[in-house]
Amino acid sequence: MAINYYNHHLNHKESSIIIPKSQLQKGMVIQTNYKNQQNKRKPYMFVVLNSEFRGKVHLLSLNEMTVKQMNDMARRIGIRYIPKFKKKGLNFEKLIMTESSNRFYNHKLANNMDRWYNNSYRTFFVKNISLVQLIDYKFDKDIEDMMDDE
Repeated sequence: MAINYYNHHLNHKESSIIIPKSQLQKGMVIQTNYKNQQNKRKPYMFVVLNSEFRGKVHLLSLNEMTVKQMNDMARRIGIRYIPKFKKKGLNFEKLIMTESSNRFYNHKLANNMDRWYNNSYRTFFVKNISLVQLIDYKFDKDIEDMMDDE
């Protein structure tokens, strides 16, 4: 059975605010409960890749990713400030989903997925996500300092 890193990431939660699902944005770090196909709720923390494409949220689950991998990803792509909510998020370029999620996964993410993200790519049905909390994630100091320099 794979290790679940959810509790590790909880230690990096500086603060949170409840937001509507309709206000999800790429790069946001989210804490929520998700009802799976077996109708069981499970806590998740994830980074939004695409907030809504055909009724699904495309994301990288932090439950499958170590804190080190999260910080390494932030070093590669940078972090940004989300002014409306006064929280930090990852600085993903706009992902335009014009193809199936499987094709998107295979062409855009799969190359380094195992090494960089522990196969954390997921698609969640928006309707099965409850109580969306936007997290102000505490990144390593050098990453937070990069944002201050911008």
